[in-house]
Amino acid sequence: MVPASYRGIISAFFARGSDPSRGRGMCYNDKKMAKKRGNGGFTLIEMLIVVSISAMLATIAIGYSGIERDQTALSVEKTKIAELILQARALALATYNNTSGTACGYGVSLDTTNETYSIFAYVPGGNTCPSEASTTYGSVSSAEQKSTEETWDVHPQNNVTFTSDAAMIFFFPPNPDTFIFKSSDDSATDQALIVVKTADSVASSTISVNSAGQVNF
Repeated sequence: MVPASYRGIISAFFARGSDPSRGRGMCYNDKKMAKKRGNGGFTLIEMLIVVSISAMLATIAIGYSGIERDQTALSVEKTKIAELILQARALALATYNNTSGTACGYGVSLDTTNETYSIFAYVPGGNTCPSEASTTYGSVSSAEQKSTEETWDVHPQNNVTFTSDAAMIFFFPPNPDTFIFKSSDDSATDQALIVVKTADSVASSTISVNSAGQVNF
């Protein structure tokens, strides 16, 4: 016989809707709620929110990678042009006791129309090199010769362009003396500014060369 003190508890248990056939110790409503929670999934709104956030993050990541790629290409191209100028100066420093057919100097030509740059050797011919005083844009450009295939008519990388206020930077040995010429202008200037930039002009960087032969980039 069940003591009177337990009758209220048992009555309350079954009053909550327990189902003894589904197991002891858990009421039917509790099991139903647990089952509902266990089998529950994302709602349509929740899924749309997740998809929208994912798309937004992917767009940001793609844009960022594109900017990083252009910045890298810009840095590489600026370094290439600056090193080409330094290479031309080093070649001029190594030029001594020139004879016929030997370079009387080296320089870099900057063709902004075709967007190419080159190292050239100044080979005017004859038994001796012309004097420094007779060095002009016309005399040098008319006697340019290809230095190497790798340094001739070099194009910038994709998505990178350049502008220059000088058409030629020429180094006359043995010091070497530096001549900076504007396009088709025989008078030398004190400085050349070469601006390397991305195709969309969002980012840019400048190389400067002065009449003392210093290259800053």
